[in-house]
Amino acid sequence: MKTKYSILVFLLINSFLFGQSQIQSLVQQGMNQAYNMDFDSAEKTFNRIIEIKPNSPQGFYRMAEIHFWIYLGSKDPGEYQVFLKFADLAQTRIDKILDDNSKDYQTMYIAGNLNSFRAMAQATNNLSVDAFWSSKKAVNYFEETLELNPKYYDAYLGLGLFDYAMSFVPDFLKWAVNLTGLTSDKARGFRYIKTAFRKGSSDKTEAAFHLSKIYTDYLAEYDSASALLRNLISRYPNNTVFTYQYAVNLIKDKQFDRANGLLNRVIKLNNKKLPQVTALAYYRKGEILFKRNQFKAAIAQYEIFLDLSKDLDFIGNAALNTALSYKFLGNEAEYKKYLLLAKNGNQDIFEDSYAAQKSDRYMSNGISPVELKLIKMKNDLDAGLNKVVYDSLKTMLDKITNREDQALAYIYFGEASLELRRFAEAAYSASQVINQRLSADKWMTSTAYLIEAKIKYAKDDYANAKKLLKEAEDRNNYEFKDYLQSQIEWLKRRLPK
Repeated sequence: MKTKYSILVFLLINSFLFGQSQIQSLVQQGMNQAYNMDFDSAEKTFNRIIEIKPNSPQGFYRMAEIHFWIYLGSKDPGEYQVFLKFADLAQTRIDKILDDNSKDYQTMYIAGNLNSFRAMAQATNNLSVDAFWSSKKAVNYFEETLELNPKYYDAYLGLGLFDYAMSFVPDFLKWAVNLTGLTSDKARGFRYIKTAFRKGSSDKTEAAFHLSKIYTDYLAEYDSASALLRNLISRYPNNTVFTYQYAVNLIKDKQFDRANGLLNRVIKLNNKKLPQVTALAYYRKGEILFKRNQFKAAIAQYEIFLDLSKDLDFIGNAALNTALSYKFLGNEAEYKKYLLLAKNGNQDIFEDSYAAQKSDRYMSNGISPVELKLIKMKNDLDAGLNKVVYDSLKTMLDKITNREDQALAYIYFGEASLELRRFAEAAYSASQVINQRLSADKWMTSTAYLIEAKIKYAKDDYANAKKLLKEAEDRNNYEFKDYLQSQIEWLKRRLPK
């Protein structure tokens, strides 16, 4: 009898392990399909998990995950509802499991991720307060996961992302952050995300992608971001999100030709479930052409974006650049038309709020020939044409009479001189800006201190570089704040502790 009992237990254990192994295999298969943007196949795989283990949250959680991605890439309200349906079904099963076994850290981790998706979807759907409460739940789940198993490193990804996200909450929503008790620490967040990438097992792809975005947007470490994104694209060549992000990184690194090739690939793939990514590819192509002062070609790409986009993000900036392009081409009617449209973007993002400010200014005061010249100079700087900017501005600096225009010209001349290692002229330009009391475009003062800090760094004068960098950071509370902070962080990471 004892022998029969032992055999029965053995069979049951092996049957359970086989079932678990099969589920994990299907999860991996489905996620590989999803990462490669084969969403139809991924849904079939995850439905198979639901059929095998209907009481498990896994299949429902994974279905929620891919519909969350599709919602972000389509802004389709129907996809938002599908996401919520599967998220609720997964949460019901999570609650049942945790009621029976509160120490199931893997289910706890799934709950954290699910609430993270819910928070991001709610934020995208303008449900800010709901998003903060979902964020708080997610953080609690991740913290409990690590309390139960300190070596379950994947949980650091979620904690790190919230550390970063809460650092960028606008002032008018700070009350909600305080209400929920959420905290932020960008340095800790970066450390956590790196930990998840290096030591995690189940979400390394997600960690790599988010790490690449931080390297691009907040640290100006474009080479580091490129290494991560190249690896992701080699594994998932049909993933338009990874490809698009790589193009954005290359644009910021002034590698326009390579970026344009990647954007063409996104457009050619034209993933029907993520139309917003395709639309954004046209926006970035317009950005490249605008920065190359190819205004007629830029208009064509911006207008495709404005026609395709289902979201307000970058609408204002695209319209402003289209207006300026028509101005350069001498078409006043279209210039005024798009100048009005420049107010229609998402005012919660800097690019569009800045476009609205510029629209008001140009409509009220017009735009002078000097301002138009400076716009072209900025484009040349962004395109890496430092000698062109240096030569052009050297002959016109003394001829500019407007104080704000002259300060901007000195900033551009200083940046070009710095890149050309003409440090004396770069330092002089920066000092000219610092000595002025600017009533508008106050970001220039921070930029001037940053130029001086970079000069000291290039000369190995690290003590003074640190002092000037602190001045730049202390004054960085105006336009282009995030971009300037990324440049500040880049230099901070190179100075000795």
